[in-house]
Amino acid sequence: MKNIKIYLALLLMVGLSACNDSFLDKKPVDLLTAEQVYNSPEAVEAYFATLYKDLPIEDFSFCNGRFGEFPANGDGYTANWTWETTNSTNAANNDENWGKLYRAVRNVNTFIKEIATVALPEATKNAYVAEARFVRAYYYQELVKYWGGVPILLEPQQVDDSNTQSLNLPRSKEAEVWELVKSDLDFAVANLPATSVYGRANKYVALALLSRSMLHAGSIAKFGTVQLDGLVGVDPSKATPYLQAAYDASKAIIDGGKYSLFNKYPTDKALNFQMLFFELQGNSEAIFCKGWDYESTRRTHSQDLMALPDAIRSPIGYANRLTPTLDMVERFDYVDGSPGTLNIGTPGAYVHYANPQDVFKNKDPRFFGSVISTGTSFKGVEITGQRGVIHNGVKYNGTALNQYFDIDKKQIVANPTANSVRATGNSNNGASVFWLKKWLDPARPANLCVDWSSETDWLDMRLGEVLLNFAEASFELGKPAAEALDAVNQLRTRAGVAKLTTIDRTKIRNERNVELAFENRTFWDLRRWRTLTTEFSGWIPSGLFIYYDVNAKDYVFEKTPNGGGKTYQLKDYYFQIPSSERSKAGSLLGNGNPGY
Repeated sequence: MKNIKIYLALLLMVGLSACNDSFLDKKPVDLLTAEQVYNSPEAVEAYFATLYKDLPIEDFSFCNGRFGEFPANGDGYTANWTWETTNSTNAANNDENWGKLYRAVRNVNTFIKEIATVALPEATKNAYVAEARFVRAYYYQELVKYWGGVPILLEPQQVDDSNTQSLNLPRSKEAEVWELVKSDLDFAVANLPATSVYGRANKYVALALLSRSMLHAGSIAKFGTVQLDGLVGVDPSKATPYLQAAYDASKAIIDGGKYSLFNKYPTDKALNFQMLFFELQGNSEAIFCKGWDYESTRRTHSQDLMALPDAIRSPIGYANRLTPTLDMVERFDYVDGSPGTLNIGTPGAYVHYANPQDVFKNKDPRFFGSVISTGTSFKGVEITGQRGVIHNGVKYNGTALNQYFDIDKKQIVANPTANSVRATGNSNNGASVFWLKKWLDPARPANLCVDWSSETDWLDMRLGEVLLNFAEASFELGKPAAEALDAVNQLRTRAGVAKLTTIDRTKIRNERNVELAFENRTFWDLRRWRTLTTEFSGWIPSGLFIYYDVNAKDYVFEKTPNGGGKTYQLKDYYFQIPSSERSKAGSLLGNGNPGY
């Protein structure tokens, strides 16, 4: 029986969680035979750690369309692919993901094949295979949402690292890939236990991925177009069975009662929503998490370095890399349920506010839990963003951070004078007055926020998303409206926002935009709804100018463009198959996807 290399380095790189106890602190293993591996629970766990390490989770290190990337200037975060943040860029396709994912598929296929050769109790084998098939389903749901139909590999191939294990294999139809994902997850649901230790999938984790993936497949069948004889797109006849599968998986989680919406701080709704993404150990809502801080590895990320406001930026620089747009801010309703458009008036007919924060009064507490807005405090520092001042009806715009307006000289100056007022705030872009709060460590001092120093875990699947999946699937299947309405209102009640009295597609989708903001779900939602091209045709993000009115001694606000235009074309519903794969001798991948 051939040897299998299990590298400690891979084991130590990352841990996933079902949000319980630690999984990664395992002893190293070296070159072992298959018999030795599969008869040793410790060795099997080490092998699984390698498989989990390769899971294509779009977390803090997913940047410029690449997994495991240092985010550099930060403008390649998935949130910047939509209207969520101002560093507006279009979605990036990195060809190396293809090779990474197929090498990962090969590893899991090797495990599935060789576990069958070992003398173990059938129940133990089934549990191992179920977990491996969950992992494979995660790989393939990422492959298919990127490229549509891709080659399906169910057997390990003996190739070197330069080969992506797809040579001389044709693309399967997109629907066939989704069927594989469903089959693997159905097996996982049937054979995994209901609970798992930190770092492992269980029945409910598999159900959550089934809910997510089948909703994606059903949406493409309902809203998309079949092209290239099914290599991209899903036949409309499959919309109902796929949506039903998403509905059933979501309902099984909800009815199972194992998870409940996080509500540790019921009297402070904003704090409660903020801590949902920070206090993940023992979190009642967390179904599946990616851990980033272990004594054995010190594996960390750089989210705090990148996303901090200028006012508390790291001593090594960066900051302001995830600044929400006014467009995103206004998607958050007010607590009475009224639309979230800010009441600021127009130039020449401004609405005046005594303090900058007053303009956001009574917004959905999820806004305050997700976004640092000007005039609030974070890490003990008041965060401000101000464009300039208005004096005697004349605007004076600042040119740098923390400047002052000399009232006597009627000019912007660098330092305060005897008769001056603050002219600019802590933003290197006068229109960027919002900063990301979701995922940021509220306690880590700014001087410790350097590259690869953040330890916040990534909440990959949670009950909140499952409720939204259930609501959407229920609505699209034409089930009684009360089902979708109740699921959405559970989230609004937890947030402290007035319940909806009616439900429709627009309301469900907006609730997803708000509840799942900055969780790297929005881009894929727009893709599967086939609204990416209608949302973005010369679209320009909006920002907010804040002026101090020297005469009135209060603040006024002005909506303004804040970044370059963004357009998506029909071809952007899929990435192009890597040219390096299509050009290989004997490649059966064809010319790739439509429009390229």
